Amino acid sequence: MINRLTGILSLLLLLNGCSTMQVNVDYDQTVTFDNLQSYAWVPGTPEKSNNPKLDSDTLLHDRIQGAINSWLSVHGYQQKPLQQADFLVAYRVIVEDKTSVTVLNDYYGYPMGWRYGYYRPYGTQRTYVYDYQQGTIIIDIVDPKTRKLMWRGSASDEVREKTTPEKRQQKITEAVDAILKNFPPGKK
Repeated sequence: MINRLTGILSLLLLLNGCSTMQVNVDYDQTVTFDNLQSYAWVPGTPEKSNNPKLDSDTLLHDRIQGAINSWLSVHGYQQKPLQQADFLVAYRVIVEDKTSVTVLNDYYGYPMGWRYGYYRPYGTQRTYVYDYQQGTIIIDIVDPKTRKLMWRGSASDEVREKTTPEKRQQKITEAVDAILKNFPPGKK
């Protein structure tokens, strides 16, 4: 029984460790995105988060901005001076503390108190608490004339601090690709 419980716990921790990135997109449905060809960065990007660790991490910001520039370039958008751009780009990074709680019982799917056809009034439950940090990258596409938001995409995933610079770059590139594959809206 202990081996089976250990196996279930190991599987849950493995699945939790392989969390999938959550991507969300929203946009102004009155905007026509077909004529957008050039972009510029909103001055002051990235927006300050009041988190000294994030705000001072120039490596992180260079990786994000590089990934966005690369994606836009590959998809035919040209970077131009602010006054000549069809749209503006901005991004921000948020890191939040999160907690995951998993409750396991020793009945393996049977209703509490029932096991192998007989009733047991008490069962063993174990609660596992996992604290982690969730990072979110938000990318905004802004109208250069009105400074109104035209399109917003975000991706959230668990932050793993003990990783290599190459894996950090890969994760950022995956997040930016996952967000921007939905830009412009309605593309096939």
